[in-house]
Amino acid sequence: MQIELLLKEKNVELVLRDNDHEVDHIQWTDENDLLERFFPAIDDLLTHNNLVVGDVSDFVLVADIPKGYTTARIARTIIKTLNFARHA
Repeated sequence: MQIELLLKEKNVELVLRDNDHEVDHIQWTDENDLLERFFPAIDDLLTHNNLVVGDVSDFVLVADIPKGYTTARIARTIIKTLNFARHA
């Protein structure tokens, strides 16, 4: 399983994938609250699909916004941290 964090302008989407097949997703409009909403959304996505974080093999960021935006920087930090913790 893989979780993708997709950022497009003011839209945020978390997509749970099994290989290339989309299993489930959650989306919301970003109101400068990515950090506050991300972890509860991950928990909801995993719980809804009877999974735990250990079932996720990779976290991926796909951003369609400039890297200098605060939301993009926060998203990169979250994804890097989750992948680091998963390998630790």
